[in-house]
Amino acid sequence: MAIVDPQTRTRCRPGQVGEIWVAGDSVAVGYWQRPGLTREVFEATPVDGGDRGPYMRTGDLGLRTEDGLFVCGRIKDVVIVGGRNHYPHDIERTAESAHPAIRPGCVAAFGVDADGVEQVVVAAELRREAGDGTDRKARQGVVNAVLRAVAQEHRLTVREVVLLPAGTLPKTSSGKLQRR
Repeated sequence: MAIVDPQTRTRCRPGQVGEIWVAGDSVAVGYWQRPGLTREVFEATPVDGGDRGPYMRTGDLGLRTEDGLFVCGRIKDVVIVGGRNHYPHDIERTAESAHPAIRPGCVAAFGVDADGVEQVVVAAELRREAGDGTDRKARQGVVNAVLRAVAQEHRLTVREVVLLPAGTLPKTSSGKLQRR
């Protein structure tokens, strides 16, 4: 395993976040009839030499310390605002706890391009017992609570908070949130 800066393809120092690359007998050799993508994903080598490899690029971000490997998130999910990386699951956790009307585990944070600048949008399902969501004053209270909490916790301005009925955010068959 190697932790590698995905842009420079150089190995990261211990404690530095980079893409997790893996090699070994249990790693597939590539994609069926997709040689270009196979080279990009399954035949990665760090530019600063290598002891093993080629590596498979996992698309996961992580860091290694003396205590082991810590996974931070997925590269494609990271939202970059003002040069700072923000992990959606951190924003989602903050938004989820901002107001009791928000359903736990039913918040999605993602980046959108607005006039050439990436900005954050938060979509949150309302609990069924919170009503049908048509009360404008109640809805604005939830939106304001999310905006305040994310600004305080992450020093981040959310472009928009979208409140949704329960059960409408897309999830995988195993119950994981689908941000894309």
